[in-house]
Amino acid sequence: MAELNTAASLVLTHTTDGISGDYSPSAFPEDYFEFELSSFTAFLLLFGFLMILIIFLCGLVGNAIVIYYLCFILKKNPITTYILNLAVADACVLLSVVVLYSSLKESDPNSLSSISPYLLFYTYTTSGYLLTAISVEKCLSVVFPIWYRCHRPEHMSAIVCALIWAMSSLFFGIDSFLIYSSIKFLVISTISSVFCPLLVLICTVILFTKVCCSLHRRQRGKFYTALLLALLFFIIFGVPFSAMMTLIGFEVIDIKSIVWGPLICMTCAVINSSVNPFLYFLIGRGKKHRPREPLKVVLERVFVDKADCREDQSPQAMTASMMMTS
Repeated sequence: MAELNTAASLVLTHTTDGISGDYSPSAFPEDYFEFELSSFTAFLLLFGFLMILIIFLCGLVGNAIVIYYLCFILKKNPITTYILNLAVADACVLLSVVVLYSSLKESDPNSLSSISPYLLFYTYTTSGYLLTAISVEKCLSVVFPIWYRCHRPEHMSAIVCALIWAMSSLFFGIDSFLIYSSIKFLVISTISSVFCPLLVLICTVILFTKVCCSLHRRQRGKFYTALLLALLFFIIFGVPFSAMMTLIGFEVIDIKSIVWGPLICMTCAVINSSVNPFLYFLIGRGKKHRPREPLKVVLERVFVDKADCREDQSPQAMTASMMMTS
């Protein structure tokens, strides 16, 4: 995948060289820079890299904590199934950035340098697909509540997550170890940068209208607030990286002709994969609760909510309850 290797190499090499202020001609194409960066610009690059490093470490720790609590502490429900898979995908994205960076100087074609771009691309698209699936399901739950509660398959969240992981793993294995298909890359990148953001945007507007702006709304759980913020961050920070890869795949832009674009897009990808655990904590903590509550209580307030999770009730009981409260 020439586009992925070139883009990743320029992004991460640009970041590393920007720290030291040493822009060697061998690190970039010929005539890539026609000017010498000032000390102020080098300082900005150093400050930006340190900020991204802090965000990266905090995001990795935050996702690891969410994964631990959802696996071993909190009660399982459809919401936690989705969030667990999303946290795993975001953690894989962050680890893929590390693998890609560490493999840039490998010259062995059989080393990690040959598969690390594929790993980053497919973990990132998996995260986007999972968030899109969550937004669509919760949108259905507020638009068609009775139909959703009565006819939703019992293990739909687990089935959807399994299908998304299976599809991404299959395509990753084909591109990494068998044969690379540029057409498949273009299709997947187009879905990630056009179809998923459009679907997320529609669901965000519907959820915001139904949950926050409806005059006849019932009290919703905190998860809807967390989901709306996560969708907003995805639209702002998650789309640029996928859009860049799509434009490179269609040869609309030349990765060698731009300097800041790849760095900004990679930064947005790291932020998008790091922000969700902090949203869960801030929303679950709230303003009226004790400042030193256990993390289990904070996460339960977001994910284990009676307004969102009624999997233990029968369809008849849920229908009767919803008709009485309407």
